[in-house]
Amino acid sequence: MELTSPDDLYRRAQALYTAGCYREAIPYLNRIRTNELYGIRANSNIGSCLLMMGYIRPAQRYIDRALRQDPTYIPALLNRAKAFEAQQQHAEVQEVCQDILDRNPDEEEAWMHWVMSLSVTHEDASALQQVKRWQSQLPNSFLAHLLEGELLFGQGSYNEAIAAYGEALRINPNAEKAYFDLSVVMLKLEHHAASLKYLDKAISLNPEAISYWSRKAQILWLMARSNEASDWFGKAYSMQPESATLFLNQHLLLPSIPGSGEEIDLARKRFVQGLELAENTTSLKLDFLDVAIPHTFTLAYHNRDDRALIERYISLMRNLAEPLLSKHSDLDHPLRHKKAGGHSGRLRIGFLSQFFSWHSNTIAFEGLIRYLDRQLFEVVIIHSAKSKRDDFRDSLDALCDQAIQLSTDYGESFDTLHSLSLDIIFFTDIGMSSYEFILPFIGSAPIQMTGWGVPQTSGIREIDYYVSAAELEPEGAEDSYTETLVRLPGGLPCFFPTTGMHFCPLPRDYFLLPSNDTLVGCLQSLHKLHPDFDNILERIAQQNPEVAFIFVEDRIEARTSAFLERLSRTAPSVHQKCLMLAHMSRGEYHSLCHCIDLLLDPIYFGSGITFFEASFVGTPIISLEGEYLRSRVVACGYREMGIDDMPIASTIEDYVELATQLVTDPERRNRMRESILSHNHRIFNRMDYIRNFEQFCLNAASNSIF
Repeated sequence: MELTSPDDLYRRAQALYTAGCYREAIPYLNRIRTNELYGIRANSNIGSCLLMMGYIRPAQRYIDRALRQDPTYIPALLNRAKAFEAQQQHAEVQEVCQDILDRNPDEEEAWMHWVMSLSVTHEDASALQQVKRWQSQLPNSFLAHLLEGELLFGQGSYNEAIAAYGEALRINPNAEKAYFDLSVVMLKLEHHAASLKYLDKAISLNPEAISYWSRKAQILWLMARSNEASDWFGKAYSMQPESATLFLNQHLLLPSIPGSGEEIDLARKRFVQGLELAENTTSLKLDFLDVAIPHTFTLAYHNRDDRALIERYISLMRNLAEPLLSKHSDLDHPLRHKKAGGHSGRLRIGFLSQFFSWHSNTIAFEGLIRYLDRQLFEVVIIHSAKSKRDDFRDSLDALCDQAIQLSTDYGESFDTLHSLSLDIIFFTDIGMSSYEFILPFIGSAPIQMTGWGVPQTSGIREIDYYVSAAELEPEGAEDSYTETLVRLPGGLPCFFPTTGMHFCPLPRDYFLLPSNDTLVGCLQSLHKLHPDFDNILERIAQQNPEVAFIFVEDRIEARTSAFLERLSRTAPSVHQKCLMLAHMSRGEYHSLCHCIDLLLDPIYFGSGITFFEASFVGTPIISLEGEYLRSRVVACGYREMGIDDMPIASTIEDYVELATQLVTDPERRNRMRESILSHNHRIFNRMDYIRNFEQFCLNAASNSIF
C-alpha cells in the first residue's frame, strides 16, 4: 500500500535510516520537505543521510535549509557539527557545540563532539577539562566517563583510566565497551589474566563481536596458550572469511613456551600445512589488523635452516600484498635512477625499526648510527607506525640528520620512503613486526639490507644484503640466506658503546640470593630456552647439587608459569633449585651478573646483547657453538677478545662437563673473570666495525646502478 500521510512517510524514512538504508530514506523525506510540521526535520534528516553517505557539501545545503527555518533546531545544529567534523574544521565544530550547549547544557551529543574535536587536534588537556565540565553538568553520564577513560588511556595515565571506566560501569554495569576498554588497559599494563577476565565479560554481553574473539585469541597466544588461541582465531575467521590475518593466525601459530620438542615438531607441521592452505585459498585479502602475529620470527628458536620455509611465507605475503603494491610499484620511479649521493655528495642511509626506543635493538645500533662519518653519510632514522616514544628514542633522533615516523597506512609509508631519496635502507628488525616485511617489496632505495639484529634470513629477495661478520658465520652459511651474505672483516658486527654503562656491586642479599650456593644463571628470555636445553640443565643439576639456578621472569606471568611447569617435568632437579627474578634496571642487571658465578648460554639461540653485558662485569658464559649465527655470538666474541681458557664446548657432553668443572673450581672461574675484564675492550667501542661498514656501503653504492 502506498504511503501518503506525512506521519507514515516520516516513520518509514526513520526505519530505513535506522537500518542504514540512507539512499532509500531520502525519497520519503523529500515528499514531506514542504510540510509545515515535518519540513525542518525532513531537511535536517536528508542532510544526515547525505553525511552518512559521505556527501558533505550537499548535506550542508539541506542542513542550512533546516537552520534557516529554525536557527535553534538542535538536531540540525548537531548535523552541522558533524559536517564540520568530516571536513576537519575543528574550531567550527567547537563553536557549534558551544551554541548548542548554551541553549541546552544537557545535550550529550554536543559534549561528545566537542571533546572528540579537541582529542583529534591533540589538545588532550583541554579535552579532559571539557569532560570534567560535562560530568559536572551530567554526573551520571556514562558516555562522559567512558570518554574520560579513553583520553586518560591515550596519554598513558592507565590507573586513572581504570578509575574512569569503573565509574562508567557503575552507571551502566552491562556496558560491553567499558569492559573491552578495561581489557585493553590491562593488556597495556601486562596484566594478562585480568585482561582476559574483562574481555570474557565483554564477550558474554556481545557474543557476536568478532573483534572481541580475535583479541581474546591474541591474549591467549601471549599467555602461551597457542592451541586455544588458534581455536579463537578460527572462530573469528569463520565470521570474516576473507581475512588473511585471521586465517594465518589460526594456522601458523608457533608455541612461545613449548612444552616439548614434540610440540614444536607438531606446530611446525601445522605451519607448513597452513601455508599450503593459504596458497590455495584465493579469497584471502591482506588486512592490517592489530592482532596480527609475527609468524616467522619464532622459527629462529628451533635450530633449523628455515630459508626455504621463510621464502615460501614471504612469497605468499607478496602475492597477498600485490593489490597494494601495484598502486605504488612504478618501475620508472625517478628515485630508482637517481645518482648516488644526491645533491650533497654524501650517501643517504636510512635505518628503519619499530624498536628504536628502550629496546635491545637500540643498544645494538646506537653506536653505528652515532659514529657513521657525516662527511660521507647523511643518516635518516625511520620509526615504523607503532614505534614507542621515550627518552632513548629522542636521544637517537637527535643524532641523525632527519627523523621520520611512518604512517599506519602502508601506501602512505611507501610514498614517504620514496620521498626520502635514500641511497641505502637498513631494515634492522625485519620479521619482528607483523606487516613490515612488505616495506622492502616496494624497493624504496637502490640498496636494501638487513643484518644480525635479525637472527636469520628475511627471505625477501628485494633485500640485497645480509650484513654479518667473517668470524661469526660458518663455512657455507651463504646457502642459509636469501640475501647476499656480507662477511665484514673481524668478529661481532656491532659497535657496542660503554658510554653510560656502569654498575655498583651489590650483595647477593639485595637479590635475595642464597649466600652459600654456587650460582649458575641463564638470564635469557624464557622463550629462547628450547626444551632440549632442559636435559642439559638437569644433568648439570644432578652432578652439582650445591648449585642454585637463576632465571629472569617473563614479563607475562603465564609464560613464566608455563616454563616452570615444563621444568617440573623435564628437569625436576633444576625446578627444585631455581630462583626466578623480576625484571630490573640495566645497572641492577649488571650487578646481578656480577653476583652470579657462572652463566649458561642456551643452545640453538644463544646470547647477543647479553654477552656484551656479562663481559662488561667479567662473568664467564659457557657456550655450545652451533651451526647458525644465532648460536655463535659468544664463541665469536671470546675469540675476538682472545681470552685465556675460553669456556666454549663442542658437544653437549663437553658442555655439561665444562659446567661441572667450573662449578667446582672457583679459582679457574676467577682467572676467567680476570681474563675477560682484561680483554673486553676488544669487543666494545669498535671503530673498526664502523669503518668496515662504511667501506662496504661505499663499495656497494659504487657498484650499484642508480
